[in-house]
Amino acid sequence: MTVELIAYTQMPGFPGNPMAVVEQAASVCYDSRPTETYRIANTCKASGHTSVLEHISFTFHISCVSRALLAQLTRHRHASFSVRSQRYCSEWGFKHVTPKSVKVMGMEDAFENRMSEINCAYRWLQDEEVPSEDARYVLPNACCTELYMTMNARALIESSRQRLCSRAQWEIRGMFEAMREAVRPVCPEVADWMRPKCEDDPKHPFCPESKGCGRHPKLEEVYKK
Repeated sequence: MTVELIAYTQMPGFPGNPMAVVEQAASVCYDSRPTETYRIANTCKASGHTSVLEHISFTFHISCVSRALLAQLTRHRHASFSVRSQRYCSEWGFKHVTPKSVKVMGMEDAFENRMSEINCAYRWLQDEEVPSEDARYVLPNACCTELYMTMNARALIESSRQRLCSRAQWEIRGMFEAMREAVRPVCPEVADWMRPKCEDDPKHPFCPESKGCGRHPKLEEVYKK
């Protein structure tokens, strides 16, 4: 998996941290002057007024992830995607993602053989002049893809609440961890806000999942205390 931050919002004359844009936008709500410490923007975030974070966005180049991950990723609505087309691109000799459980169970060789068989079936269909857009029906969810994704900061933070949870599937969780670290050098504030939902408020962590990992107490346990 490769995750690269290739673009992010900046304000002309104020290159650097995108939070300067958020601060500028948030200041008009209160007829205030923008601060260099992003005090207004931080206050808005702390009080749950996160619409101001929609003024900044981040664009990532993501490669060597599975189509299974892509299916999960597109459930997040406020994002833009440009994805390698299996209709117009040949996937002969495709790379694939091997699940960790397969490796742990010692089934990696058998899995590789199945991928090879699928690859041969795909090539056979192409050789029989079946269009790639139809031959792709035999391709597995493990097949690697490449995409560009743009999310505003609010969507990025809210998506992270789901995907950084330890209950999220390992591949997409790893991708969001990589995205967070790619954002950190240019906007540490947003990177710090990219956390699992159980730690949305670090001072009062609790697990909202029906089946938690045990890292934090359930909400009903917190109320009992």
